[in-house]
Order: sequence, then structure tokens, then C-alpha cells
Amino acid sequence: MPILCADIPRLPGLESICLVAGLRGSQITVRWPYVAEDETLGPWLRGGELIFITGINQRRSEQNLQQLIREAVEHKAAGIVILTGSEFIRSIPASVKAVANELGFALFEQPYALPMVQVTEVISNAIVQDNLIGQSTRLFLTRLINGYADTPELIHLRAADLGLSDTRPYAVLALRLKGFSQRLSRDDPADQWKFIHERALLGEQLTELLMRRGIDWPVLEYEQDLLAIWPTTAAHSPALSDELTQALERLKPDLEVFAGVSDLQPGLSTIAKAAEQARHAVQFAVQQGQALFFYDQLGIARLFDAIPQRSVLAQFCQQQLGSLCFARDPRSTMLKETLSQFMNYFGNQQQAAESLGIHRNTLSHRLKRIEQLIDCPLNDPFARLNLQSALLIEQILFQHHNIES
Repeated sequence: MPILCADIPRLPGLESICLVAGLRGSQITVRWPYVAEDETLGPWLRGGELIFITGINQRRSEQNLQQLIREAVEHKAAGIVILTGSEFIRSIPASVKAVANELGFALFEQPYALPMVQVTEVISNAIVQDNLIGQSTRLFLTRLINGYADTPELIHLRAADLGLSDTRPYAVLALRLKGFSQRLSRDDPADQWKFIHERALLGEQLTELLMRRGIDWPVLEYEQDLLAIWPTTAAHSPALSDELTQALERLKPDLEVFAGVSDLQPGLSTIAKAAEQARHAVQFAVQQGQALFFYDQLGIARLFDAIPQRSVLAQFCQQQLGSLCFARDPRSTMLKETLSQFMNYFGNQQQAAESLGIHRNTLSHRLKRIEQLIDCPLNDPFARLNLQSALLIEQILFQHHNIES
């Protein structure tokens, strides 16, 4: 588990450090200790630092301490530790504690007699050890997701060695940012880096969300998706949708995120299957424009997914979709999205146009173009059924990564 602000006084030798304000911020992950010797903090912070204020090289007024807390919050530091009991900072003013409480930012008091070299060594060692354990856990789970074969008994023993409790049923949650592939393929490096940063931020928020709920499983990256293991109980599974909906609402609101959820699984020996289900579900969540999508909602698509002869499915797609089949260029993608929305609204052009955010005449023009490409009239209900099935199958085949662009 990552080292949180709340864990600092529990580390061996650091029991004399006390959390004096900002209890709401005590669940933030500590990335690294940093001793601040400058008047301001902003230029030196990257996020996640536990900042130590000694007052030795820089006299700290009450106003300066308040400002340091505001700067730390602005730059997403983890918390601040103020050394007291010396001629430099005798005590923490009440107004400084009030600012920390108001902003929900963890504020600690450390006796000056506790050597800083001991404090930073203990914290740094704890962070390094946690990172090593975390890497081992991620490697173990990643191998399982990629189909690494082993007996359930050995998997259980390895999970126990890593401190993972795998005795509860669980679902796998897959998260995907909208437009992942398209944005990463753009030529603008600044936009690519911005998107990578957004994904990293989403991963951090998901990790914090799991930690707040007492879930000690790490967030995994698998191609374009973030995967999280969500333990539950069989009795609780009917409420899982409401629980996940509320949890996802806590993520960054300006990031458009889609989520897919697997069926409940009894143990880690089936995690590869669960991860595949979750990624199928999030693919359809993106296609349908639905924030949360469960694998058991796929209906007939689950039958297509169970057919082992992928060539038969691919041939059916090509017969129905013509040149649009497996095409990923922007225009083809747009036409297939138009076709999908048109069928989702049972051929109602007005509703389909509104859902796409386009004029009805634009929709009509696109539908005529689609009819030309697939050589099939869209007013035939049986043809629409075949086309809808073909679009479902195409998404399944894309998800299996055995179709060339």
C-alpha cells in the first residue's frame, strides 16, 4: 500500500510527529520528503511531496506559514511538517492550523529534537520498500491478466506472499479516456503529453478512490485502459452499479471517462477472463456513449464473443459493412458512429441527429453515403439487424487485437 500522510506518525521512530490540522487531507499519498529552505515553494514542487519547514535558513512569520500552506495545496503537495520547540519556530500559530483545516491539507508538528536525517531516512526507505512491493504486485497481476497459467493454489499462495486478500469475489473495472487512440496519434507533442498527463492523473485518482474504500489492489495499465480490481460480495452485487456510479462521480469531472465492468469472479485464476470482459464492456460504453457499462449488458454480443472461429465473424462483418469494415480512419469512424446512433434510435432520424449533435440534413446525407458504401437500403429492418450485429462483432474483433488497421 502507498505511504499516506496518516501513516507518517506510525512509522518506526517517528511516533513523536503529530497531525495537528487538516485531517481531511491525511489520506494523500506521500511521494517523497522535501526540506524547504526558500521563502516560497512553487518552483520546487512536482506534487506529492511531504514538505518539512525548519525555519533555520528562512525566518517564518505567521503570514508566511499560511502562504506556504496555500502554495502547497496549489501545487498538490501531500502535506507540511513544521519543526517546533526551537528558537526558529516556537509553536504553530492557531491561524496556520485554521488555514490547513479550511483547505483540508495535512499539517504536522515535529519536535525539533527529532533529527531530520532520521526522519527523511525512515520515510524514504518506507517509500522505496513500498514501490518495490508495488512493482512485484503489478508484475504478478499483469502476468495473470496476460494469461500466465498456474494452479489456483499457487496463485493464492503468491497473493498471500504479496499481502493481497483474494478470498472475496471481485469484478474488474476498466476505465478509458474518450478519444485515447486518436489523441495519442496526433502530431502535436504538446497535446500528446497533455493527454498522457490526464491519464496519469486519472490513475492517481482511481488509486486514491480504491484506498479510501480499503481496497489494496493496485491500478494496472493495459494498453489503452486502466484496470482496477473491485472486491465485493455475492450478496452485495445487485448494488454494485450504484456503488460504482457514485465512485466514478468522484473522479476528475472535466475528464470524459468511460467504464466497463466484468462479471463477478471467484478468484484470481479467472482474472484474465474478467479483464477481457471489462475491456469488452468499456469498448461498448464508448460506442454507446454510456458512462458505465456491464459485461452482462452485452446480450447477444456475448454469443458472438464465444465463437472461436474469428475468420467466420470477420467474413460476416465484411459482407455487411463493405469498405467500412475494420476501417479506422476519421471519416469511416464517423460514418459507423452515425450508423450506430441511427439504429440505436430505431431509425428515428430526428433523435439520432440530436444525439450526434448534427443537423438532420447532415444526418440524411451521411446515411445516403453509408447506403452507397454498404450497398444495402437502411429501411430494411432485417438489414439493420445484420448491420447492428456486424458493428458489435467488429468491436469484439478489435478488442481481441487480431485485426490489422
